[in-house]
Amino acid sequence: MSLRFFLFVLSCSSTVVATPAPDCEILERVAITGASVTAGMGLKTPPIKGDLSAHPMNFKHVVEGMLKTEPQDIEIFADIMFFRGTKKNATEYIQNIVAFKPTLVIGIDLLFWFGYGAPPFDVNVSEYRLNKLNHALSLLEQIEAPMVLGDLPDMSEAIGHMLSKQQVPAPQLLEQLNANIYAWANERENVSILPVNQLAKSIVQDEEFSILNSTWPAGSKKKLLQTDMLHTTLEGTTAAGLLIIDALDIDCFETNPKTIMKNAAEEAREDYSDSVSSGI
Repeated sequence: MSLRFFLFVLSCSSTVVATPAPDCEILERVAITGASVTAGMGLKTPPIKGDLSAHPMNFKHVVEGMLKTEPQDIEIFADIMFFRGTKKNATEYIQNIVAFKPTLVIGIDLLFWFGYGAPPFDVNVSEYRLNKLNHALSLLEQIEAPMVLGDLPDMSEAIGHMLSKQQVPAPQLLEQLNANIYAWANERENVSILPVNQLAKSIVQDEEFSILNSTWPAGSKKKLLQTDMLHTTLEGTTAAGLLIIDALDIDCFETNPKTIMKNAAEEAREDYSDSVSSGI
């Protein structure tokens, strides 16, 4: 689903002088939210001359590394342990996002634990997962800003690594959950769904795939997916970032993955330096 309608509204209503191209105004206040991939599970800065340390990274750094324009503000609302309190965490994040007044919301894995997770023993599993997803979608309806959200990937290969069998929806149920996400989005002009499921399938099955002008050949799985078979590497997270650029379809982004990763690492090192300077 396209966000062109909202880009048109933003370009027509703006009265700010000397700003970037009208389409880029959607990037003025970006809220990034989600679970462990967004929070940067396993991501560290690669060593460089003068800084061999491995500093923490997250998806905010990747988004910052993608931008050609300077936003007013970018905030991240995410936690590696999001799954421990899915409904509570999502409610708090969305309340904070509404208060932040974003021009764009990014949630590549926000919905993940509303389809995954171990259900209680005494419930109908399909109904439980469908109701949990509907709860998340109803929370998102509080946000009026444009949103780009990921659908649910098939991460069954992570069973026995990071996930248990009980945490993973059956294939037919996963298909139904994703169908519900797309049906919900199709009724809302401000929502675009990213094909995270297709990206994950290509990575897990070690197939060649392309996003924008970048192609990853078959055999790239180890470069894109961590050994837990669930979380992406920096390069895999950057590939997911390209899905956002493709969905927004505006000329405000760097699209070279190597440049994005370099920029993202610089942003993470700067964040670390700032936190040390401020005593955090």
